[in-house]
Amino acid sequence: MGSESKAKAAQLSVLSKYGVLADFTDVEEVVLDRALKGRLSASASKELTFAHWRDQLLGPGVRLPVARFANPVPGQIRLGKLAIGEELAASLKSRDRQLQARLKASELEVMRLQEELQELRQTKPPATLLEPIGDDARRLKYWYHETTGYLHNILWEIKEVDGHIFDHQGQLNRDYRQQLVEIILRALNGLAALGFFIKAELCDASSKEPYLPSVMLHHNPADPEEAHLLKGFAFVVEDVQPDVLVAASECLFLGRALPEIDKQHRFNCHVNISWSHMVELNEDELFHLSCFLHKLFEALARSNDGRPRGALREAAILCLVLSSTAPCMPARLQQVQALSLQDTFYPGHRPFTSASSKPDTDASAGKILEHLFHTLHALVMR
Repeated sequence: MGSESKAKAAQLSVLSKYGVLADFTDVEEVVLDRALKGRLSASASKELTFAHWRDQLLGPGVRLPVARFANPVPGQIRLGKLAIGEELAASLKSRDRQLQARLKASELEVMRLQEELQELRQTKPPATLLEPIGDDARRLKYWYHETTGYLHNILWEIKEVDGHIFDHQGQLNRDYRQQLVEIILRALNGLAALGFFIKAELCDASSKEPYLPSVMLHHNPADPEEAHLLKGFAFVVEDVQPDVLVAASECLFLGRALPEIDKQHRFNCHVNISWSHMVELNEDELFHLSCFLHKLFEALARSNDGRPRGALREAAILCLVLSSTAPCMPARLQQVQALSLQDTFYPGHRPFTSASSKPDTDASAGKILEHLFHTLHALVMR
């Protein structure tokens, strides 16, 4: 240790052992080493003079000041009569005993808690995190994690809008739209890798000509010879404003914007998802997936400049809730008897009979939250 640290250590050592608060700042290192060793016993030092005590402890001729509210300390005074040092030392020793007692009590408490924890581990085995049964369900779980991870990133930045929409707020909305388009495109590519066939298209919904060209968000068709064997679902998200169409075009065509569009124009987003028998997912998984995708596209449709941010926030939150309560996710896998979203609100309904079937994928916010409460209740009561 350095000389300064050694001087402080010697000062504390002498104070605690002999009750003398001495100043070691200007003494040699060899003197500090003698003070730290403290070979002179505390009981024997009480009858020594201050000068004799210094000679025996520190070496002949060593002089050092001592803290005391009086005149300079003469060498012939008894060490035990340095009252102020004795009182301070007694106080420090008493405090040290108290701290040692508290430390001992804390150590005993830690040992007791460790014993209780060991007993609990022996009586109740730890819950294991269950994995989905089947490779497709396991891959779907990872797909949910990846898709919703980006939704978490934008959720905290969504702010409410009061009054008119100004240019600055519109620019922020444009950023949300671009992120949502990227999230959806990434999600559709992930589903295609899982074996789904997808067609997602933004189409002009106006009744007057000229009609604007549609924008194909994603299209990976199945083999025409197998089309009649597919099962699937389809839905339409209506009343999409031009802001969304422009953002999608810029993302798909590397920044190439569409011509200026009348803000009164409206579009519909047509989504068709189908799959073959090679996709090994049960109806609960597929129905839950259809509800999640509907809310994901709805979030994109609610990201235009003319809507309050509350609508976009609600759609993003509902997507996150649906992803957490999907049958392939850990919260549901822990509950063997838990009802699925389909069984809770659509008992007996078997929607996926052909690619043209249209199940009710637009689950309301109330139904989604109620299913979340059922899931949490079953998880707590298991």
